[in-house]
Amino acid sequence: MDGFSSSPDRAFHAGARPRRGGAWLAGVALAGGLLLVSGCAGHGGIRQTFDKTLQAVGLKAAAPPPHSVPLRFQAGDNLNAGDGERGVSLVVRVYQLRERKRFEDAAFEVYLDEQRERDVLGDDLLGVTEFLLAPGQRHEVLEPLPADGRHVGVVSLFRAPAPTRWRLVFDAGKAAGEGVTIGLHACAMTTPGPALETVLATPPHSLSSSRCPPLRR
Repeated sequence: MDGFSSSPDRAFHAGARPRRGGAWLAGVALAGGLLLVSGCAGHGGIRQTFDKTLQAVGLKAAAPPPHSVPLRFQAGDNLNAGDGERGVSLVVRVYQLRERKRFEDAAFEVYLDEQRERDVLGDDLLGVTEFLLAPGQRHEVLEPLPADGRHVGVVSLFRAPAPTRWRLVFDAGKAAGEGVTIGLHACAMTTPGPALETVLATPPHSLSSSRCPPLRR
């Protein structure tokens, strides 16, 4: 792993956890007492009864645990070169998403403006991190997702992006095991991962149809 780390750049901070006093403890005790007299025989029945009891006393059942997706980025020597010959550093962003439609529909220019990005993605956006990748560099990160994060999106801010290859989105559940590997090139990304949800006209691991637009001189 290289020296770069994926640090939250625009993290959405949750509010402070409320203090739990005597009323909360009394509610837990009541929930436990009601559970003991419920008489459920199976484990599933006990869990359902306990969840309903917590709701009855004004408490919520524990939320599902968060999960993580291993991400591996490999930059080519011609990284972000466009139709030129010299590679330059590239800003890469990783998005934690509830749903992917708005993320996939947004134009490239949306991701150049932080406020516009938030407005367009709305409540589908759970969090975003970014890092700077140099030509030839390898970067690995274990991307944490909240329980309702179902997709991981990646946007590379190429100087002259190839259509459809500057943005990819992955199924977080399918990617959680083996992770995702992404190659970054002159103006496009590639990936061999089966967790890819982005629909491409050509194989995602190939650059055969990716043509870099001319750089703005």
